[in-house]
Amino acid sequence: MLPILSALVDLVLPTRCAACEGPRRVEEPAPWCAACAAGLPKGLFPLTNPPEPLRGAWVYASYGGPVGAAIRRGKYGQDEAALQGLALVMAEASRGRLPRLDVVVPVPQRLSASLKRGFMPTAILAAAVAKGPWVCRCATPYAAKGAKPRRAGLNAEARRENLAAAFDARGPLVQGRVLLIDDVITTGSTAASCARELLCAGAKEVHLLAAASAR
Repeated sequence: MLPILSALVDLVLPTRCAACEGPRRVEEPAPWCAACAAGLPKGLFPLTNPPEPLRGAWVYASYGGPVGAAIRRGKYGQDEAALQGLALVMAEASRGRLPRLDVVVPVPQRLSASLKRGFMPTAILAAAVAKGPWVCRCATPYAAKGAKPRRAGLNAEARRENLAAAFDARGPLVQGRVLLIDDVITTGSTAASCARELLCAGAKEVHLLAAASAR
């Protein structure tokens, strides 16, 4: 965008930072102002004691900071651009910090929520990460077994019961080393359930990358 046009857009239709709600330049691809973006992590944080059967797990940031704010704006404010901006930043932070992988798979989310939004947040994140040099493709190999109630606010036991028969994975899309992508990890039950299905479908090993941790 031309500098003069960009300045006019900022003046007439100011965009807001996903974290502090302060003004943000419209030409910035990330959903944060310069001040909030300056504090973002430059890499990933390994998750200690990932739930079985995950081989390894990483998170990009805490859910309580700017990243969590972007996720909430994307999911509950139906702001796809906020998630796309987050996806680019997280993908860049992942470069050189993940093992060699064959396929990236988004954690499935409720069909009704995805239809309402017009997009699936985890799929946006997965597509960006899959463009890295260490993976070859992105796939969505799940088939829903039934309606999945909301998982937000559930404890670990309730999440396990909620996910026990929610979906399954279909091979051969998931053969090899799989990287699961989630927006937020809380108890880890969702990722563990997905990993079990992926291993049953033919995956050699399953790792996890979450945009934010609410642990």
